[in-house]
Amino acid sequence: MSVIFITQHDENIYNITKSQIDLQHKSPKYKSKFRDKNKHALHFYAKNIKNHATMGIPQEEPPDPQNYLKKRTGKPSYTSNIPKKEPKLCRNLNLPHKEDTPLVKDLLEASKKHEKEVLSTKDFIKDNIATVKSMKTKEPDHKIVVDRVGTTVHPEANGWEPVYIKKSIFGKTPNYLVRFNKIKEKEYQMRKDASGKQQPKCRYIRRDEREELLKGLKQNWEELQKQYQGLPILTDTIPKKVRKSKLEDELKQIEKDIVLVERHPYIYIYNDAEFP
Repeated sequence: MSVIFITQHDENIYNITKSQIDLQHKSPKYKSKFRDKNKHALHFYAKNIKNHATMGIPQEEPPDPQNYLKKRTGKPSYTSNIPKKEPKLCRNLNLPHKEDTPLVKDLLEASKKHEKEVLSTKDFIKDNIATVKSMKTKEPDHKIVVDRVGTTVHPEANGWEPVYIKKSIFGKTPNYLVRFNKIKEKEYQMRKDASGKQQPKCRYIRRDEREELLKGLKQNWEELQKQYQGLPILTDTIPKKVRKSKLEDELKQIEKDIVLVERHPYIYIYNDAEFP
C-alpha cells in the first residue's frame, strides 16, 4: 500500500456549491416629476411640523412680541354688530313705563306692595276654619304587641292581617261555580224535556239486589270479626287500643246496616250523580 503526501496545493472547497448566476438588475426607483418643484414647501413644512402638528401651516407671520396688543386697538368682536333687544317690563306689578330695564330695587318694592295688598284682603281665620273642617281625622297606626316587653309590629307588613275578608268578593259564590251550576241546570232541563216527564230522584232495589247486598254485608262482618278475634288480649299500647276501637265501630255500623236491610223489604236509593 502506497501513501501520497501532498505538500503544496491551492484548492478551495468553500466555492464548490456556488454557481455562477448572473444577478438580476432591478428597475430604477420611482421619482415624481413634482419633487423638485415642491421641495421648498416640503422643507418649510418639515421645519414647522412640531409647532403646527394639528393646526397646519400658519397663513401669516405671528406678531412681534415687542408690539403687544394694547387696549382698544384690536378687532371689534362679533357681538358688537348684534342689535340690542328692547327690555321687557313687568306689567303685572303696575310699574311706571320706562325705556330701560326696571331696577331690582323697584321690582322688590312692587312685589312687597303686591303681597301687602293680598294679605290685607285675606281672612286667615275663615280659611283656617274651612281647612280644619275639611281635614280627615288622623287614625292611629294599627299595631300588635307580640311580647311582654311591649314590642309592636304592623300586621299588614307581616301578613297577619286578614285582608281578604275586607274585599268585595268575600262571602260570594265564585263565578266559575255559578257557571258550573248553570250548565248543570241546563243539562237537567234538556233531559227533562227529552223524556217528557221529570225523572224520579230515587229507584227501588229489587229482591236479587237486596239479597246480594245482605250477602256482601255479612261477608264484610265475618272478615272484620275474624280480624277482631285475632287481636292480642293485652292492649297496653295506644296503637292497639286505636285499632281495637276502630274495628268495634266498624262492626257496630255493619250490624246496624244488616238489621236495617233485613227489617225493611222495600228500599229506595238516591243517585245524586245523575240528578242534581
